[in-house]
Amino acid sequence: MSDKKSSDPFHVSSLLARKLYGTLTAPEEAELEAWLNESADNRAVLEKLLSESIRKQEIEHLHEFDEETALKKVWARIGEPENTGSNTLKGYIIKIAAAAAIVIALSVSFWIYKAKSPTERLSYQAKSTEIPPGANKAILILSNGAKIDLQAAQSGKIAYQAGAVVSKRADGKIDYAATAKPGTAAALNTLSVPKGGQYELTLPDGTLVWLNAASSLTFPVAFTGKERQVKLTGEAYFEVAKDPGKPFLVNVDGKQTVEVLGTHFDIKAYNDDPEIRTTLLEGSVKVSCKNSHAIIKPGQMAVNDLKAPLSVRNADLDEVMGWKNGLFVFNDERMEDVLRIAARWYDVDVEYQTDVSQKKLRGIVSKYNNIRELLDNITITSGIHYKIEGRRVILMN
Repeated sequence: MSDKKSSDPFHVSSLLARKLYGTLTAPEEAELEAWLNESADNRAVLEKLLSESIRKQEIEHLHEFDEETALKKVWARIGEPENTGSNTLKGYIIKIAAAAAIVIALSVSFWIYKAKSPTERLSYQAKSTEIPPGANKAILILSNGAKIDLQAAQSGKIAYQAGAVVSKRADGKIDYAATAKPGTAAALNTLSVPKGGQYELTLPDGTLVWLNAASSLTFPVAFTGKERQVKLTGEAYFEVAKDPGKPFLVNVDGKQTVEVLGTHFDIKAYNDDPEIRTTLLEGSVKVSCKNSHAIIKPGQMAVNDLKAPLSVRNADLDEVMGWKNGLFVFNDERMEDVLRIAARWYDVDVEYQTDVSQKKLRGIVSKYNNIRELLDNITITSGIHYKIEGRRVILMN
């Protein structure tokens, strides 16, 4: 792990939390292992995080959450900094990360600092809820308009299309085995993921796609032409199979095109979001829209607000990929944006009877928590109250 990342409490706590959740990727495992090998103290932090007794003690104290008091109690379990100077500062940052990770491991949002801007801190209060989190579910729409509920479908071959055989694996994922010859027309299918869902499929060329809630992907059941073209609405993460002779193109609802040969990237393009974000994790992509284009590098994001030319900025990959890793990751996000993301995952509508435009959130929390826990966190720290009527969440003073 680079010095910059090893001293970043938000990044370290994210890795530690995903270690406890069991959702680390192979590169992240290697990154965390490098951090653990930096010192015996680092490895001791993880060992203590894995202690069930410590986690139980933390949850008792976090029921009555106060940032300074809670941190002092965590320090008492992990160990206070002993010296002054740069090494102490680094150790202090690491302990902040460890404290955050303890709370994250309990599926609790825990703010490790309070910014001078109106950034809200979340605390913990466990309650049951009538609205559970989302799950793996989607509808597969065949070329003839027939619909298959993939959550209910049995494993095995589920459809025969002009150009491919569609199968559902035992783990629930969808595979396409191409049968069409090059140059022949192939049928189009659409995978539609509703609010409250997510799904993963393997395209005919071996490309892996993860679709987020309220998203859809239209694609040919076999890539028989000179290009591999798909159409996306909503959000998806792609790991594109390499094929230098056939560029992979993602048409983003007619508003933008992303062209790649073989790479890993995320596109977030919901109709109710003010902009389209394309984030690159590996390789290289060209993003084109009506009035401009940009080639982005790993760690960068192309932002299309549908008005001005594309802009390119550095991306927070932990935040961008949180949804795929089972987490909500918010880094000074507007409360309205947070609730819009939550609404898609929990399949609810949000009604505002108060102004939340100036409120922001920062933290990490499991997306598999129930919605009432998230709303209670917001109430405790922001003074904004809520009530649930059916699948409608109403925010008020």
